[in-house]
Amino acid sequence: MFTSVKKYYKLLTVAAGCAVLLSAFVLAKKQYSNPDFGKTFGTKAATAQQKLQTMNNSFELCGSICRSSKLFMQSIVFPEVMRFNELKDDIETESLRTLYVQFGKDYADFSVGLFQMKPSFAELLELNAKRLLTDSMYHELQLNYQSSDAATIRSERIKRLQDADWQLIYLTAFICVCNELYKHKTFNNETEKMQWYAAVYNSGFDKADRYITKKITEENFYLQQGMPGKKFRYAAVAKWFYLTNF
Repeated sequence: MFTSVKKYYKLLTVAAGCAVLLSAFVLAKKQYSNPDFGKTFGTKAATAQQKLQTMNNSFELCGSICRSSKLFMQSIVFPEVMRFNELKDDIETESLRTLYVQFGKDYADFSVGLFQMKPSFAELLELNAKRLLTDSMYHELQLNYQSSDAATIRSERIKRLQDADWQLIYLTAFICVCNELYKHKTFNNETEKMQWYAAVYNSGFDKADRYITKKITEENFYLQQGMPGKKFRYAAVAKWFYLTNF
């Protein structure tokens, strides 16, 4: 009898757990599909969108290289542009730049610039671009360096990351690399593809597909300034921007 009771309560516990997870999923889906979801960000969303719009011509030019629309590209980095704080970024970069240049990413790896790219991201992107892209595409992006000295290259890389035009080049290279990495992956539509690329951008294209799938549904992105402790789904925020401006 006691065995039966234990099994009964175990089943109740499992059922209750599933109900909680289901409720959380439904609530999250409702939250991120709500047309007013963007109001959560206050003026951050409007400011970020205005900043991206000033770069429309550059996005269109780069979009022709990586075979993507400017909206597709902008959506991937939109969450980062909302989070970007120029004053904080300058102070942090200057304080960590010397460590990175001298010792590398293992000693200092930090978000830089409008699209909040890390030196480790740029390094991995450069390696993958050299490995996966055609020679003509690689040279068109001009990712190579004139020097072979590691410290000199790291110094040049930081200078690039502090420049908005160079960040756009890196974003273009990122999409080109993703196009190669996921050329056999099937997406139901451009929105789903954009969400996948956004999750990869946020997590790293050295991660397995299973990890990226998990990140798409996971609330792990902080806006930080003015929103301490509140998390968002990076890919969902990118999707909101994409559908709002489609």
